[in-house]
Amino acid sequence: MISTILAKTITLCTAMLSLFVAGVISIPQPSQFSDWTVACDNVLHCEAIAGFASGGSADEWTLHVTRSALPQAAPQVEGFPAFGGPIESGRIRFDGREEGFKFENNGQLVGDPYAFLSALARARIVEVMSHHGNVIGTLPSSGASAALRWIDDKQGRAGTVTAIVARGQQPATDVPPAPVLPRIAQPATSSAPPRLLSSSDVRTIRSLGEGCEENPPEDFPLGVETYRLDSTYTVGIVGCFLGAYQGPSVIVVIDEEGSWDLAPIELPEEMAEYRLGSPWQHMLTGAGYSSEDRLLTEWSKGRGLADCGTSASWAWDGEIFRLTAYRSLEVCSGAQPGTWPSLWQTANDPIGDGD
Repeated sequence: MISTILAKTITLCTAMLSLFVAGVISIPQPSQFSDWTVACDNVLHCEAIAGFASGGSADEWTLHVTRSALPQAAPQVEGFPAFGGPIESGRIRFDGREEGFKFENNGQLVGDPYAFLSALARARIVEVMSHHGNVIGTLPSSGASAALRWIDDKQGRAGTVTAIVARGQQPATDVPPAPVLPRIAQPATSSAPPRLLSSSDVRTIRSLGEGCEENPPEDFPLGVETYRLDSTYTVGIVGCFLGAYQGPSVIVVIDEEGSWDLAPIELPEEMAEYRLGSPWQHMLTGAGYSSEDRLLTEWSKGRGLADCGTSASWAWDGEIFRLTAYRSLEVCSGAQPGTWPSLWQTANDPIGDGD
């Protein structure tokens, strides 16, 4: 028993040492302005998620605003009933006045997005009206002006004709060019089959996770998957346990001799604060691997509605899984499932801003 505990401790400490050296990355942080969460990632792709701080109700709507850093890029606006309620197209009224804007039944705004957001930033009460003139929802406006000004400033648009709130007369050419997407270099692919884990390996790996099922039932939905990374290594995803709506897996890397180690995974600072130094630094929730994209992924809902949570992806560089994308929304206020703002992206897993 003592030797088993000692072996487990040594394994964990060895993996932690490697992560302390190369496993943490600093990423941009979001800001909160009343009902509005705003974030700009490492290439200044900016997003705003607006939902009522009270937690939302059936007659409240949420807003999602995105804008790339390209100087001529226009903001994109979507509006939806909170908590995935039925979408109904409707006209928009600002403090009792209609100004020609509406949402289609797919959530897309119809009308000039600059004028819409400017009116929203000035208004106190913003309502969505049905075609019959009934109020079918309200939009969050508290904090809109400060949030949109924050985006103007982050993208260097303040004082230019491209700003939303801090608008001026300077031309779009005064907006700084968009930063270049970084790319994680990866070793060549291999057509060799992935290495496999023995039943004994799987039991040992599960013992290194936190709260893992030691002897899961045959119909356990989180099984064991392995995928070829390159000519030398295979990634193993070992299901740990299943909660109410999702479950974590322990991630390992297997060499050509069949030996495995807990996977070194580069973590965002905010994630490292609570994962580093614990079994969770090698565990991912909703884990998966795409051989086509060569990406290890996590999709972790903050609650069952998925109106908050985190998602991330990593690329294997031959030594460590490097962060390639990260989205996070801490505030749960009824946003569309998985609508979490980008905090990090790379050319390995880009958003694809093209406007």
